[in-house]
Formats: sequence, structure tokens, C-alpha cells
Amino acid sequence: MPADPPLTASVRVLAPPQHGPDAPPSLRPPGAAPVNRHLFGKFTEHLGRNVYGGAWAQIVPNPGFAPAGLWPNRGELLRRLQAAGTEFGLPALAAALAGDLPPWWLAEGMLRLDTAERRGRLVPRIVAEGAGAGRLITPLHLPAHRTSNYRLHLHVRGDAPLDVSLRLAGHGTWASGRIAPGREWATCELALSGASVPPAGAPFHLVLEPAAAGCLELRRCLLFPADHLDGWDPDVVRFMREARLPLLRFPGGNFASAYHWRDGVGPLEDRPMLPNPAWPEAEWNHVGTDEWLRLCELAGCAPLICVNAGDGTPEESADWVEYCNGAVTTPLGALRALNGHSEPYGVRLWEVGNELYGSWQVGATDSAGYAARYRRHTSAMLARDPGIRLIANGDTEAWNRTVVFGGGQHVRSLSHHCLYGGFPDDAEPLRVYLEHMAFTPAYRRMWEDLTRPMREAGLAPRLAITEQQLFTKRPHLPGNDTLAEAIWDASILNEAIRAGDLVEMLTHSALINHGAGLRKEREVVYAQPAWWTTHLYAGAPAPLYRLELEVDTPRFGVEPYRLPTVPDAPYLDAVALADEAGTELVFFLINRHPDAPLAVTLALPAGGFEQAEIHTLSGESYMARNTADRPDTVRPAVQRRPWNPAEPLVLPPCSLVRLHLLPAAGPQRENAPEGTVRP
Repeated sequence: MPADPPLTASVRVLAPPQHGPDAPPSLRPPGAAPVNRHLFGKFTEHLGRNVYGGAWAQIVPNPGFAPAGLWPNRGELLRRLQAAGTEFGLPALAAALAGDLPPWWLAEGMLRLDTAERRGRLVPRIVAEGAGAGRLITPLHLPAHRTSNYRLHLHVRGDAPLDVSLRLAGHGTWASGRIAPGREWATCELALSGASVPPAGAPFHLVLEPAAAGCLELRRCLLFPADHLDGWDPDVVRFMREARLPLLRFPGGNFASAYHWRDGVGPLEDRPMLPNPAWPEAEWNHVGTDEWLRLCELAGCAPLICVNAGDGTPEESADWVEYCNGAVTTPLGALRALNGHSEPYGVRLWEVGNELYGSWQVGATDSAGYAARYRRHTSAMLARDPGIRLIANGDTEAWNRTVVFGGGQHVRSLSHHCLYGGFPDDAEPLRVYLEHMAFTPAYRRMWEDLTRPMREAGLAPRLAITEQQLFTKRPHLPGNDTLAEAIWDASILNEAIRAGDLVEMLTHSALINHGAGLRKEREVVYAQPAWWTTHLYAGAPAPLYRLELEVDTPRFGVEPYRLPTVPDAPYLDAVALADEAGTELVFFLINRHPDAPLAVTLALPAGGFEQAEIHTLSGESYMARNTADRPDTVRPAVQRRPWNPAEPLVLPPCSLVRLHLLPAAGPQRENAPEGTVRP
């Protein structure tokens, strides 16, 4: 039986006013501002494996030999240990809790704990009666598919040599070496090189074994792949570069409401190990301000720092501004130089607190309390650098009105977090998918409500969407790891582009191993579907200028469970953009229909386009996912062909298409070809 014909839609690009009687014809509107690339940012937080075990390249899971009490949730820690014990062939691993060094595993009982001289920290003391007296083991994965070379950094003192080995679980020693510590604390380094290429994701054991009788004390054990980029995973950095990621928000999130930035600067031995104040994790403080800003430099993106307005003080926030932006002649600029960065970082974007309207935040308050807190923090911060751009915590229209009228003259932008959960357990997946598709035009209307207090105060309305993800949190529903998230994100980006200056940025949740972005499993990095939305938008040629459209499309309605929706949502969502010369066009076309293709006819006000570059992101359904075993199930397909304006462009069901039209002699765009990005 023949397939049903596709639904049809049309897009007509309206001719812009002329630039002047003597100017050559151009599609770019005269005087228009380019699309703000900060709409295509990402968010990071010290949460789960977003930083440690994610973007950060250091591999040892407990690098500080921290006792179990450092983890805020002992039950969650035990669950992880039991799972790791099974995976790594160490069935007694959960017993590491008794040894108080999870997930270090003690073989043959040679370990006891003493109190260190500094900060009351416990350090493991290995007492060996002779060679072969015992071993200390921790399970880990290596990016051995990428490199065979590693470097160990062990902060140690003692009077016995220490054998170090990386052992492929069940297959013997893969790499080994020996460290000879001294009687004073020092960091000993050891190069470890494997002689074979094991399967990707193979389990390893890192083994520390005294080679003679004596006593050894250990404070820190770091293992980096030799190809790390100043501590960061090179695959993560490559994905960021190839997407031309423009903006990165850190260090949270809920974590920011109790994070004290001084804990994360200076030598590692002076940085405290602490319980994570927001999540069931340990915080090593190995990644702080200088490390984060180095990642931004490596990736070529701008930083957005969220200061601690929870239990932090205005002076602490102002000091952070001075540390980042102050001249070397200022006290904290001098400290930054001492820590290795003499030139100011010049961080322009600062968010004053995170979700402080929420009971889940350290330092939560009401709107009047936050407005007063915002005044104090911003006055102190601007005194150190008047050129910074500030973002206030926004929430409902009522909250925003109090903040705008009580926050003083420095309210220039309000944040909003697009995280809508609360779906019932028996919710129908298709209905939830359509609900999200019908939400995005309603979300645009919500922006007008949220910024109304700014207009009432005579301010330019401005929103910063600093967290966003599809938040169903039900495995049977379309979630943040599915194609539905990618299409939903693209729909919101199209609305933000059409809104002009109303939305000044969007930092999508999140970079890696949380929400929708990259994934890292067993040290192998791959992209979730939503990453490719970021890649397609951020990786488009820039600058680009929005054109006015007339769109004729089939529409739909849905009875929502949770979200505000519109009753006549369009299946086709389209934006059209022109380059600076007005001689190239870029379309972002979304087919929201869950199972029907859409044939789109494009009508242009000018000719001369002879080449088409078509990037299509689609999958078998809106529930399509990428996994470690099948990392390319959903990724853009690229087609280059002559452009025929009479031929409709067919969009697959549930798809995002980036169409780039070029003149006959136009350049071949090779901006991060999708087919080249491989884990």
C-alpha cells in the first residue's frame, strides 16, 4: 500500500526595507541587530558526574582518600559501592565503608587511619611489614580507546618504596611503575604506559602496594590521561569547540548557594575537601575559578558566574569579582597572579544567586529579602568593577515586581528557569510530547508577563534563561535524553530568536552527565540528541540577522497535564536568518509532528541561491536515544546539493533541519561537519 502523502506547509520570506536608494539589494534588514549567540549556551554544576567524572579529566574516584563521612548521604554511597563492586569484580568493595575510604578497597589488612597535622584531616597510613604485605585498590575506567599514556600524582611521605600498577580487571597488569617517597610531604609523579589497547570501557584497578617494610602516608592520588587539556577531558573540549559553544554558566545551580570561591583557588594541598552542600557528593575543590575559566578559554566561550547569595556575603561576591577582573595591583588581582594568571579574566556576566525563592536552596528567602540582598551584593560588586553585567533571580511576575522595585537601580535582567516537572506516573508519552510542543508559543507569552514589572519601572525588559531541560523524570516519558528534548529546545530557541532583545541568553542544562548534553560512560564521551541542537544553532555562520516570515502550517491542540499551552500550536516552526552581506540564508525548520513528514515550500524575495547545505536531526521517534553502545542513533545527517526552489523540502517527523542557502560561488561551509565528531 502506498505511503500517505506528507502534510504540506509553506514559508514566505518577506522582503526587508531597502537600505537606501544607492545600496545594492540585500536580504538583511537595515539597522537590525544580529541574533545573540548567547542564546546557545550551556550550564554546569558541581552535581553528580557533571564536573568530576565528567568534563574534568582526573580519573581516581576518591582522589583525596576521603572518609565515608564526607559524603552527605551514606545510603546513596553504599548503593554506588555495591554497584561498582559488581562491575569491577571486587565483591567486597562495599566493605570499604568499614575501612572508611570509599571506594578504596583494602586487600590483606595493612591500613589504619591517623589524624593529619593540618586541618584535622584523616590520612591513610599504610604500615607494611614487608613486600607483599597488602594492597590498596580502587576501581576505575580509563580512556584507553584514546590514549595508552597516563600520569599519576601522589602526595605522599614515607620510608618505603611503593609499587603502582594499572590492572585490567581479570587480565593482569597493564601498566606499572615505582615511587620512592621521602620523609617530607611531596607530590611524586609517575608515568604509566600501557602496552596494549583494551576494549573501550574495560574495567581497571589502580593498585598501590608497598614494595618493602615501612610506613607510608597518603594525602592525594590523581591520575590524568596524558592528553588532558589543562585538566579537562579533550573529547569534551573538542565537542565544545566544534559546536562553537558561546557561553558557559558555573558553578551552579543549587551548589552555588553555599559555595565559597576561596575554597577552589590556590595550591591543591590548601584546598579543603568538603561535603557537597547541595547534592549527595564529595567536593574535592580541585576545580575552582581558575580551572573553570581555563575551560572557557580552551573552548572559546564566555563565562557566566553565579555568585553565592545564599549563605555568602556581599564582600565575598565583590572579592570574587576583583579576583577575576582586578588589576594585578589590587590585593585579589595579585592573588590571581600568584595562582598563575597575571592578566585579568574580564568576566562580564554575573548572576546574583540561584533560585533563592526555593526552599531547597541554602539561604532561601522571600522576594523582599532577596531584593535587599541583591542591592547589597550588586553595590559591592559594581564598586570593584562597574563594567560587569548583572542578572537578578527571577521567578513569578509577583516575585519579579518586588525585585524590580525593591532591588535598586542595578536590576538590568531577570533570570528564569524552565524546569517543569510533576507529571503523573500514568501519563501518556504522546500526550506529554505534544504538550511540550504546544508549550513553546505559550512560553513566549509568559516572557511578556515575567518582564512586565521591568516595563512598568521604565526598564528595558530582559530575561536570562539560565537553566532549561525537559524535566519529566519518568523513564517511559519523553525525557531530557530523548529526541523530544532536542526538538523542544529548538522550538524555544526559535521563540527566543523571534523575541529579539527580550531574551538575552539561554544556558541549557547541562554540559555533561546531567540533563541533556554530552554523556561520559566508562570514560567514553558521546552526544545526547539535545547536544546536536546546540551544535546546529551555535555552529551556524555568524553574525546572522532575523528575517520576517509568513508561515502556513497544519496545527494541533492537546489537553495538557502540567504546562501552559496554546490551543492551536503549529506543527511547523520556522526562523530565517541572513548573513551580514545579505547574500546567504540560514533556516531553522522544525517539524513537531510525531509521525508525519512535512513538505515545506519556501518562497524567497530574491534569487541567486544555487547551493543548499541541509543538516537534518531526526530519529525513529520522539523517544529515540543515544547510548554508549549506540552513540550515533540520533545525530545530524548532512546533505549538499543544488538548490531547486520549486522542490519542497521534506522534513521527517519530529525533526530539526538547518538549511543553508548559498549563491553559486559561495563558500563551502565546513563548520564542524557532523560526520567527523566521534567518541
